[in-house]
Amino acid sequence: MRVLLDTTFLLPLFGIKVQGIDEDRLIALRRALKERGVGVAYPKLLIAELIAKMGKEASRRGGLPSEALEALEALLLEVDVELIEPSVEHIVTAVEMRVRGHRDVFDNLLYATALHEGMKLVTEDEGLVGFLRDNNYRTDLLARLEDVERGLASGR
Repeated sequence: MRVLLDTTFLLPLFGIKVQGIDEDRLIALRRALKERGVGVAYPKLLIAELIAKMGKEASRRGGLPSEALEALEALLLEVDVELIEPSVEHIVTAVEMRVRGHRDVFDNLLYATALHEGMKLVTEDEGLVGFLRDNNYRTDLLARLEDVERGLASGR
C-alpha cells in the first residue's frame, strides 16, 4: 500500500513553514508508515509546483536554503518518497476536472494519480474536497493528516 502526499506535506522538509505541520511531525509520520509497510509517493508532475513554491520562498528569503537543495536531491533520488510517473489516464482525469471547474491543475493531477493508482491521498485542501463532493468524484480515497496519524496510533 502507498499513500500520496499533497505538496503541503513536503514543504517543511524544504525549509518552508506550514502552519501546524513541522518537519519532525512529517519524519515521525514517514517512520510510522514505513514500519507498517506503507510507502509514501508523490507525482513526478507536481515537482513543478514544488519548485514554484521553493522559488517563492527563496525570493522572500533572498536565497534558497541549503536544506531545500538537500531535500530536492533526496526527492529526485527517491530516498523516502516514490515518484509516480504520469500516465495518460492521470492527465485525462486532471483535464476533465479542469473542464468541470477546478482550476488548480496540480490538485487535479494529484487526485487523478491517487484515483488511478489506488492510493490514499493525504490532503487538507477543503477546496479540492468540496469540488470532488459537488461533482460526484470519489472521496473515499481522501484522508486528512490527523486521520492518518490517528489510524497509525491505533494500529489501523
